Amino acid sequence: MRSASVHLSLRLRRQLAKRARISGKSVSEEMRNAVDFYLQLPFREEKELRTLLRLASRSADRSIRKLDETIYYVKRALKRQANARRRCVSFNAN
Repeated sequence: MRSASVHLSLRLRRQLAKRARISGKSVSEEMRNAVDFYLQLPFREEKELRTLLRLASRSADRSIRKLDETIYYVKRALKRQANARRRCVSFNAN
């Protein structure tokens, strides 16, 4: 494998790093996967491809937002459950 220098905006770099953490892969591996996916797409017109990429990006952003919301609510529910258990234990102890 040969190395290549790629310049990314800070936003793209952060998104790539977040995805790599979630998947347990390296940033380089995530980038290779993204390039592989891009190259497998049937190329028709640049305008069509840009539209497809924009729509895919929006869809991914919506999915990530929903997952983040789900994680927030699950953490909140677990915290409430733990607090309720503590109240029950301290009530029973008295």
